[in-house]
Amino acid sequence: MDSNSATRRPLLQDIADEANGEDHEELHKLSSRVIRRTTVLLQSRARHEDGPDEDEGARAGSTTVEAICNLVIATAGGVGMVTLPGTFSVVGYLEGFFLLVISGVCAAVSLIFLNMACRIKNENEGYASYGGLVAHTLGSLGSYTLEGLTLLYCFGQVLAYVSAVGGQLTFLSGWLGVPRNQSAAASTGCAAALMFFLSLLPEESGMRFAGALGTFCVMVIVGTVVLGDGVSALHQGPCSLASSPAVPRAFNLTASTMLKSFPIFLFSMNASVIYVPVRKEHRAGGAGPRQSRTLIGCSLVLSGLLYLACSATSYYAYCSEIPENVVDVWPIEWIPGAIARSALSMELLVAGGGIYVPLARASLQHLIRGPQANAPASPLARACMSFAFVSLGAAGSLLLRGALTLPLAVTSALCVTAQMLVLPGLILRKAHRKPWCRALGTAFALAGFMLGALSLLALFGAL
Repeated sequence: MDSNSATRRPLLQDIADEANGEDHEELHKLSSRVIRRTTVLLQSRARHEDGPDEDEGARAGSTTVEAICNLVIATAGGVGMVTLPGTFSVVGYLEGFFLLVISGVCAAVSLIFLNMACRIKNENEGYASYGGLVAHTLGSLGSYTLEGLTLLYCFGQVLAYVSAVGGQLTFLSGWLGVPRNQSAAASTGCAAALMFFLSLLPEESGMRFAGALGTFCVMVIVGTVVLGDGVSALHQGPCSLASSPAVPRAFNLTASTMLKSFPIFLFSMNASVIYVPVRKEHRAGGAGPRQSRTLIGCSLVLSGLLYLACSATSYYAYCSEIPENVVDVWPIEWIPGAIARSALSMELLVAGGGIYVPLARASLQHLIRGPQANAPASPLARACMSFAFVSLGAAGSLLLRGALTLPLAVTSALCVTAQMLVLPGLILRKAHRKPWCRALGTAFALAGFMLGALSLLALFGAL
């Protein structure tokens, strides 16, 4: 028996051992690497500066600003920015505001629970990944559950992104005179092919580029909504850009509609998986517990304000006529709208091919080979897995006729409630010995499970 085999420990023993100094960061290494590369875009300079004259307060402040930017970019830099306005129009402006606030509170509690659990291991740094934290506290069952949820979540994202890009290509074809029933399938296939080829590019550069491009595109979309529609509507009055007479509505007041819509709000504010690597970088740069609380509060407030600015402005301008993808409200002849459509399509293609397909590949490898797998797949295996994921996403898009909100809502009800509510609650229950902490974690996890189950029932028409 060679020395490596003699010293290699069984996976279950590795996960169950909670002794001090035990390293669980080798677990979920493939998927954690993808998440880190796409969330920690700004790396702390302070961790590399050891000069004796360095002001610790200034260093911690600089590190905190960088961490807040990372978390805001990762939270608000996705497809939620174009789907949330349409959800606002369904539930009403005041109910939408309340649901956004409730989602923000849920996200804050989730991050506080994760922060408490991370501090148990090491006050200064903690865990490098959400997967490492889950493996340490919830064992092998939690590890496999997390990877299964991640795989399903990535599939939902790929499906929605193919639908969104295919929808833009179909819209362009219609503007050029091609009937929709003739161009829909071809547009979806073209979007899937582009995403597939992007997924074969070198992963590290693709992931970094996807994160940076997402930031730029979100700012273009928010700027177009606020400076374009917002300024026009402000001069003409509420609902003035709607095609037919309309009045603002504050509430929908039906439980079924609220349960169908709430997963989109949770999806938009979800920061649980991405928080742990951002926290690791933040604490390694010299930040303390007070800065961690500042990171959680400021990042969620800023993300919520970005979503609110886009959604509230769109609702003020169009009221109930906002489509499920807000960029579809603009005519293609309007140059700012055409730029926003192009920016969204580029963002979703690059994010799908550079983030979610690689993350799905990594999760599938962990499900097959175990959370301890750390060797990347061969080029042929990568190509086959990428083709399978993108093809299934294209097939799902055609089956759902290009629907964007439904796949996001379903995967949010299944996966985001688990990642954001259930798992953090169970982690707190397992990590802490105080009875009140264990009870609080259990209640949070049960509430998340019930919310996800009720939302799924509502989405499939059972409520």
